[in-house]
Amino acid sequence: MNTENKQWPAEFVERIKKQFPKESELFLQSLNHEAATSIRLNQAKFSIQNELEQVLWCEQAYFLDSRPSFVFDPLWHAGAYYVQESSSMFLEQAFNQIEISSPKLVLDLCAAPGGKSTHLNALLNDTDLLVANEVIRSRVPVLTENLTKWGKSNFIISNSDASTFGKLHGLFDVILVDAPCSGEGLFRREPGAAKEWSVDNTQLCSTRQRRILADCWPALKTGGYLIYSTCTFNPEENEENLTWLKENSGFESIRIPLQKEWEIDEVETDGVYSYCFLPHRVKGEGFFISLIRKNEEEKEIRIPKNFKQKLNKPSISVPGWIDAKTDLKYFQHQDRLKFIPTKWEKEILLLIENVRFSKIGTTIAQTKGKELIPSHELAMNTQLIKNQFPTIDLDLDDAIKFLRKENIVVNSRAKAWNLLSFKGIPLGFVKNLGNRTNNYYPKDLRIRTTKGTPINRISS
Repeated sequence: MNTENKQWPAEFVERIKKQFPKESELFLQSLNHEAATSIRLNQAKFSIQNELEQVLWCEQAYFLDSRPSFVFDPLWHAGAYYVQESSSMFLEQAFNQIEISSPKLVLDLCAAPGGKSTHLNALLNDTDLLVANEVIRSRVPVLTENLTKWGKSNFIISNSDASTFGKLHGLFDVILVDAPCSGEGLFRREPGAAKEWSVDNTQLCSTRQRRILADCWPALKTGGYLIYSTCTFNPEENEENLTWLKENSGFESIRIPLQKEWEIDEVETDGVYSYCFLPHRVKGEGFFISLIRKNEEEKEIRIPKNFKQKLNKPSISVPGWIDAKTDLKYFQHQDRLKFIPTKWEKEILLLIENVRFSKIGTTIAQTKGKELIPSHELAMNTQLIKNQFPTIDLDLDDAIKFLRKENIVVNSRAKAWNLLSFKGIPLGFVKNLGNRTNNYYPKDLRIRTTKGTPINRISS
């Protein structure tokens, strides 16, 4: 196939021909193929019986035959799975090489929309803590939504520049930098990325990536791990950035074991190993990832015994709605009853003093006088004790009505808070008043569209 007159930028095509001289024709042809659709299951909520094709390098991930309208699947709204590009799920293999036995404090520096954050959250132990950061404020709500739906309690969400974290020397055990890049690996899935591509932009991205790496590097403790990834093929944004970091700091490169059938390229540059996903080889999009371990001395920040910041004690008794897998610290913020893992209280208070946050703790309920209104976060949380509420499992039609925030008739004698679910997975709360119900599904999350193809392969 002649690739000369395709829509890809001429400078990009020329570089790919030089970068992959033996495979460039197949590479460029593959960009005109339809992108695969893959999902990663939330094992804490859901499993499937269907015989779907598995993503080879991710234990709980599968390919779909086509891309449906996920908005019409209540399981998607319930956080039963995350729709994620398959190549990026190789994060799991990188994380599996990390050898830290003690509870880990992990920073996802460029976290929105939340694919890798939810993946990290699934890989972490209940005793670990994830700080999911997104510097662009407009992207924080989707990150919050996705992590909330995932249902774990051991995360907080911040909205700060990388340089802010750099002041917290040696605080983190693991830092993920999924760096903003020129997006070459997304050309097939998002043609608009090609229109925004330029040589100048790739150089700008490389400069910005180096700044991000330099800014956050001091926050990684000695012996800590940094995972660097992009969705581009450009060496300036990939291998050359890691070479630059090695010249200016101390680390060892960690190799990630591969299986031959994965068809993933291992690239070694100046002693640094990285892994490249080429679109004509893998069933996925372009992706680059490398794992390094910091071996230079980093003086760790001392956490003082007394803080200016304090968590306000609850003014009401805490209901027994949560199955505490670890020791929990309950607190009240305005009219919200919340909790955090007690183990990480000092670190969270330190972060509050230094970093701009958008979400601290899991909200159990809103207080309204003497009444407690159970939160949507509670419904999504995997620590919810379901039998604390009358539970009604909805069929597909009623589940969609509920997700549209329409009032529905429930078959319940309990004039109280009722938990609604779909296929046994909670969707949210209604208040049953006897002759009618009040729908408490969050207004900003409701289904607005009326167009699309309902999904059936996952839900069946």
